Amino acid sequence: MGPPSPVRGMLLCHAGSHRLAFLAHEVLAIAAASAEAATSARLAFRAPAGASRVLVSPTGGAVGVDALEIDAEAHPVLPAPPVAVRASGGSLRGFVLARGVLWPLVGLAEFERFLRGLGGEGT
Repeated sequence: MGPPSPVRGMLLCHAGSHRLAFLAHEVLAIAAASAEAATSARLAFRAPAGASRVLVSPTGGAVGVDALEIDAEAHPVLPAPPVAVRASGGSLRGFVLARGVLWPLVGLAEFERFLRGLGGEGT
């Protein structure tokens, strides 16, 4: 296996006490939670729904997060175990080391579909 390919331009997000990273080019818009119906990212961690920001994908899907920061640095993507990819509905793309901690890198549209499959509608 070759070296991990780097990614640049991510949104580092928090869902409760959990971390998630999304590629910035997959986010069409960022809205206030009250302005957009979304599924809360917290549901992936079996936590009560809630969000202050909503990430909207070009396909119209929306995921609510508690907080986000933009990270423009390049980071290598570390591979995810196949079992974790399957458990995330295929949304987990790997992990990035940013700001001294690992962030799961997920595809926004795929993660939104995964959350909807959990049965969590709304923020």
